[in-house]
Amino acid sequence: MLLAVAQGDFGVRAERSHAGDPIDVLAFLVNSTADEVGELVRELHAEHERLKRARDQLALSAKLAALGELAAGVAHELNQPLTAVQLLLDIVRLRPDDRIGDHEADFTTIAEATRRMGRIVDSVRTFGRPGDFQLEPVAAERPLLDALELLDESFQRHQIGLDRRVGERLPEVLADIDRLHQVFVNLLINARDAAKDAPSGRDPRVIVEVGATSDCVTYVVEDNGPGIASDLAPRIFDLFFTTKEVGQGTGLGLSVSHGIVADHCGRLYYEDAPGGGARFVVELPVNCRDTAEHK
Repeated sequence: MLLAVAQGDFGVRAERSHAGDPIDVLAFLVNSTADEVGELVRELHAEHERLKRARDQLALSAKLAALGELAAGVAHELNQPLTAVQLLLDIVRLRPDDRIGDHEADFTTIAEATRRMGRIVDSVRTFGRPGDFQLEPVAAERPLLDALELLDESFQRHQIGLDRRVGERLPEVLADIDRLHQVFVNLLINARDAAKDAPSGRDPRVIVEVGATSDCVTYVVEDNGPGIASDLAPRIFDLFFTTKEVGQGTGLGLSVSHGIVADHCGRLYYEDAPGGGARFVVELPVNCRDTAEHK
C-alpha cells in the first residue's frame, strides 16, 4: 500500500480494524497522509495549469506588442512587390497585341513578387497565432531566418547593416518553431532599436550568427549600440522591465523569450559585445525530449 502511494496512487486505503492498536493507528496515519498528499498534488496540478495559461497569455501579449512594432515595416514591404505587380500589369494592358511570350520576364517578376507577398503574409499569420507548445524536429536556422524575413525591410529602412553568419550543415533541433520565431523577432527588434542609437562614429550594425557543435546550437544577436549599463543588466529578463522610453517598450519581450528558451531546455543570456553594444546568446540542445513531459 505504501508503495502504491509512493508511486502516486492516493486512492488506495489501508484496512483498519478500529481496535485502536498500533497497527490500526498506523493505518489511520497512512490513510490521512495519503489524503493530504493527494490533495496537495491536485492543487499543484491546478496551479501548474493556471501558471501555464498565464504564461501563454503573456507570450501572446508579447507577440501582439511585437506585431505592433512590425506593422509599418510589413506594410511597406508588401507595398513594394504590390507596386511592381501593378506597374507590370499596366504595361501588359497597354500592349494588347503582344503575345504572352513577349512578356515572359514580366510574368516571372510578377510571380516572384506574389510569392514574396505570400511568404510575408504567412510569416505574420504564423507569428501572430496562439498555439499550444508543440515540439517537432526543425532545421536549426529556420526560426531565425523566418524572423529575418519579417524584419529585413525594417533594417534597410533604418539603414542598419545586417551581417548574417549562418553555419553549414546545421542539425535539426526539437523545438516549437513558432515560439522560437517569437524569441528571435524580439531579439532582432531590440537589436535594431539599439543600433539606431549607435554612438557617433559607428555605422549602425547588427550581427546574427548561428553555429553548432555535436550537441548544441548557438545563436547570437549582437548590436553595436550603446549597450546596457552594468547596474541594469541583471534586471533585463525581469517581467515588465525595459530600458526603452515610456511608450516604446512593454518589458515583455526578453522575459517571455527567456521563458521560451528555458522551455526548450536551453538558456538565453546577455553579455557586453566586444567593442561596445549588446550581445544576446541563445543556446539550445540538439535534443530536448523531456520538455514535452513538463509542459
